[in-house]
Amino acid sequence: MSQQIKSTIKGIYLLWLNWVIVAGGISLLVILSLWLNPVLMPLVAFALQGAFYFLLQANRNRRVPICFLLPHIGIRIMFFTGAIMLGLNFLHSRWLIGQVLDPETVNSEIPFITTLIVAPVTALCCLYALYRGSHYSFCLSCKIKYGTPAERGFLGRLFTQEGTTQARFLGVLTGGIAIVAWVYYFIEYVNVNLSAPDRFIFFLVPLAIFFCSIVYMALRYVGLWNYYSTYIGSSSLKNGPYTLLRYIMFWDNFIAVIPPETDPDKITDLAQNRFDIPESIYISARKNVPIEDARSILQNKTNIWVSDIRFMYSVTSGNADYNIFNYLCFLTDDEKEELMVEKPNVEFISLRQLHTLINTKKCNPLFSAEIIRLHTVAMAWKTYDKNGKRKYKIKHYTPTFRFRDIHKWDVDYNDPLWVKIHLFNQDSFLYKLRRLWHKYSDE
Repeated sequence: MSQQIKSTIKGIYLLWLNWVIVAGGISLLVILSLWLNPVLMPLVAFALQGAFYFLLQANRNRRVPICFLLPHIGIRIMFFTGAIMLGLNFLHSRWLIGQVLDPETVNSEIPFITTLIVAPVTALCCLYALYRGSHYSFCLSCKIKYGTPAERGFLGRLFTQEGTTQARFLGVLTGGIAIVAWVYYFIEYVNVNLSAPDRFIFFLVPLAIFFCSIVYMALRYVGLWNYYSTYIGSSSLKNGPYTLLRYIMFWDNFIAVIPPETDPDKITDLAQNRFDIPESIYISARKNVPIEDARSILQNKTNIWVSDIRFMYSVTSGNADYNIFNYLCFLTDDEKEELMVEKPNVEFISLRQLHTLINTKKCNPLFSAEIIRLHTVAMAWKTYDKNGKRKYKIKHYTPTFRFRDIHKWDVDYNDPLWVKIHLFNQDSFLYKLRRLWHKYSDE
């Protein structure tokens, strides 16, 4: 069994394990509140938050990390739950209960019911993550470090899908539990002790739902593995890992593209039949492909010798199937003519035309990711220094971006620092305060 298949099996299993850990952590918090003193419950919540954090850090050290969106949401769930519990314990303390709360209407022995706190907090944290979508801070940092879903192969697409699915499913479950629990609380609950119906609604029902969800997720990921086995059998991945070389070609102020295939008999993958770069070459797996090797491989494939070819960036981690090396090719007039002879269907389009194709999703996802990376890094490099401070005094000034100027720029597109600066810089809202936060956090 090849290494990428093993990585995928492990990735699918760990997705299920993430669900078990987070759902199990919430269940543990609920069940322990039956026996532990309420004063200790915030400590349990903060301890679970710490456990989730250490799991997240361990995942970041993997060569092919899995989607840890759910445990990251779990960190926030435990933090806010613990903070609310701490606040309620403080309000029910002996020196405040007569001043802030009416001692006749509260029970200091039961300052809170865990389900009434953790269920709505979980639903709100999931809702926020879903609302932010690809702009969620944790997802942004993951894409900066490991590449976009398109660049991470099958696992990248799977993790993007399943991270969202898990967050949505957990939000729906806990949202439903929160509604039922709070309705019961206002209609039936008597704040004297926990009766048998109280224990059933506040403890047994959530635990049963979380247990059933673990079984459901297990069945779901068994199905995903069966799908992946079929995918492996019908793809080149069964032959082992490989390296993908992609050549982005420019001539003057235009970029070369290959339009979608119009002959139905020649279309092998409808989802990938979009505008793309003129040449993508698969070779045996390599950890590095120097410029001269990239030039020779391109010449052997297309009979075109590109005199000005430069390394752009690579995706060498986060993809169990293959690694990717991207190159920028700047064609002379003669080389452009040679390319059009070798590939009669090649078209040279302007930046405005390419912008329209990307916005209308008519480009191959890999191609879109490459152009967005090119534009993002170049504009950040032209606008800010390495500390995120503006190079120009004029606030929100935007430098020009033209294809014909790319070969003049001395910028490292492989440095993730410029992507971070694009997202967080001197023009960002509350820059100084957020910079202090970023200094002591991983976001």
